[in-house]
Amino acid sequence: MQGKEASKQETEGKSTVGIDVSKSWLDIHVLPGGETHRFANAELGIRQLKRWLQRFDLALVVVEATGKWHRQVRRSLHASGVPVAVVDPYRVRMFARATGTLAKTDRLDARVLALFARAMNPAQRPPAPEALDALNELVSARDAAVDEQTALKNQRHAVTDKFLIRHLAHRLTRIAKAIEAIAGEIAKRIAADPCLARRHDILISIPSFGPAVATTLVAALTELGTCNIKQISLLAGLAPIADDSGERQGVRVIWGGRSRVRRVLYLAALSATRCNVDMKSFHDRLIAKGKKPKCALIAVARKLVVLANTLIAQDRTWATHAPKQA
Repeated sequence: MQGKEASKQETEGKSTVGIDVSKSWLDIHVLPGGETHRFANAELGIRQLKRWLQRFDLALVVVEATGKWHRQVRRSLHASGVPVAVVDPYRVRMFARATGTLAKTDRLDARVLALFARAMNPAQRPPAPEALDALNELVSARDAAVDEQTALKNQRHAVTDKFLIRHLAHRLTRIAKAIEAIAGEIAKRIAADPCLARRHDILISIPSFGPAVATTLVAALTELGTCNIKQISLLAGLAPIADDSGERQGVRVIWGGRSRVRRVLYLAALSATRCNVDMKSFHDRLIAKGKKPKCALIAVARKLVVLANTLIAQDRTWATHAPKQA
C-alpha cells in the first residue's frame, strides 16, 4: 500500500495541461501552477509550445477532439514523447457543468481540460496513421455525397417543372460520377496498405457487409480486433444502456458511440435478416419472444460488430459456422 501511495503522490506532484484547440490558436492551461499561454495553431506555434512545456514535469496533456484542427499538435506532442490524450468534447462539457463552470471561453475551456486530466486521467492512445486519417476523410466525403444524392432524388420526385427535372437530372449525374470517383480512390488507398486490405477482405466476407459497410468500419472503427464484446459494442453505439432507479427498471436504450458506425451496421442488419442465415434465425427468434422489430434489428447489428471483431482478432474470413464468441 505504501508503494501505491508513493506512486500516487508522485503523479499528483506532476503537472496536467489542458489545450483548447481552435483553427488559429492553441490556448494552454497548466495545473497546479495555473500558468496560461496562447500559441498559434501552426508548425511554428507548436514548436514554441513544446519548448514552453519543457519547463514542467508533465503527467498528462489533454487535447479536446476538434475534427482536424487538433491532429497536428497531437501528432507532434506524441512524436516528442509527451503523454497526450484526446478527449470527447461532450464528456468535457458535462465535467465542466459538474464543477459549476457554466461559462465557455477558450481560456476557461483550457482550464477545464487541465482539471479533467487531473481528475479523470483519460487513456492515452497513439494517433492513427496519417494514411488512415486521409481514408477517414474520403469515407466521410463519400457519405456526404450519398446523402446529397438521396436529397436530390427526393427533390426530383417532388417537382413537376420540366426545367427543374432536367436540372436535377444533370446534378444527379454529376454526383453519381463523384461518388464513383471517391469510391475508386477509397478502394485504391485500401489496396495499397496490406494491413487495411486484409481487414477489408475479412469484413467483406461477412454476408450483408458490402463495400460501404466494410470501408466505414476499416476507417472509423480501427479498434476492431483489440476489444472485448462490451467495449466494441459501446464504441459502435450498440450496447444497451441501463436506466434503473430504486424499484423502477427503465427501458434499455442505445446511446453514444460512433454514429457513422452505428448507421452502417443498422443498414447491414437489415440486409442480414434476408441474406445471412444465422442472423435471420437469430432475428426471428427475438421477434418470436416478443422483441420489437427495431430492437431485434439493433441486436442483429450488435451481433454483427461482435462477429467482425472476433474475425479480425482471429485474422480469418467468415465461415458458414460463426465462432462461439460471436
